[in-house]
Amino acid sequence: MIVDFFNSQCQSLTTKKIFGLCDEEETEEPAYIDEQNGAKWIAVVDNDELKEVHFIAIDYCIKIWRDDDPTKMEKRCDGMLWYDGKNLIFIELKDRKLRNASEFIKEAALQLTTTINHFKKNYNIADYNIKAAYIASRKKIHRSYTERMKKFQDDTGCTLRIENRIKIPYINTPS
Repeated sequence: MIVDFFNSQCQSLTTKKIFGLCDEEETEEPAYIDEQNGAKWIAVVDNDELKEVHFIAIDYCIKIWRDDDPTKMEKRCDGMLWYDGKNLIFIELKDRKLRNASEFIKEAALQLTTTINHFKKNYNIADYNIKAAYIASRKKIHRSYTERMKKFQDDTGCTLRIENRIKIPYINTPS
């Protein structure tokens, strides 16, 4: 089934220098951009060049059905940033208590991988210059996940970062 990842009903746009991404996890509402209330931000986006940045809500907005059971939805990431028409950053926002950081990262990486794989079924990902993914949490992750990040890149072709600060334009260098 064709999935429209660029559904205009799921998009919001900003050119702000700094803005946040929010997800009210206890609701079944899509994640969203917030330009005012920094206390709600799970991820902070630095847009120093004031680019036109689209946030596309995926979870609770874009329907991605499971291949093995088309009556059930896939677990998908919260959204993606899209800018300059050819740059994508998939994002999973986590704000709940970290029970076990390793399990939390594993679950988030799976949601991102599933979403990216469905994206690749519908679009030629090679058409995009930047292909990245973020696992963002307000809680500090005190461990390195280098091996998991390498495996993620091998599996998806996208760079994985585990941090809550996203820079536009994204540059694939360690922060």
